Amino acid sequence: MYGVIYGDLLAHLIVRTDQLLRARSETFARSVEVSNRKSAASRRAVIFTASPGGGTGDTLRTAYVTVDVIANDEGDAVDLMNLTLALVTSRGAGGMVDGQPIVAASLNGGPNADPAADGFYAQTAELELAVRGRDL
Repeated sequence: MYGVIYGDLLAHLIVRTDQLLRARSETFARSVEVSNRKSAASRRAVIFTASPGGGTGDTLRTAYVTVDVIANDEGDAVDLMNLTLALVTSRGAGGMVDGQPIVAASLNGGPNADPAADGFYAQTAELELAVRGRDL
């Protein structure tokens, strides 16, 4: 019996989502900070955080990830959330769900409006991801 190792899922989501958003031409997708927290200087941000729950079976791990979008305009927050969810659940060549490491992605909850700091609007959603590990 060999052990299975799982990579840093949040790092993968942050880097890949940043690449996918930078390739977009929509104005609300410009200058978006993609991270695990929002910096003080950012006017638009997509924030990924690990949620509790999940488990492993065989070489797949179920992971729950909260997606928070913050923007200085309500329309931009909604549009950016919808685009982010579409990109993160996209399949095949050029998409996020390609088996390396994400095998399946589905929306588990949301998107919903969420309280935000003054001057900002926020949306939140939760993803359920099946992530492939690799044998040691």
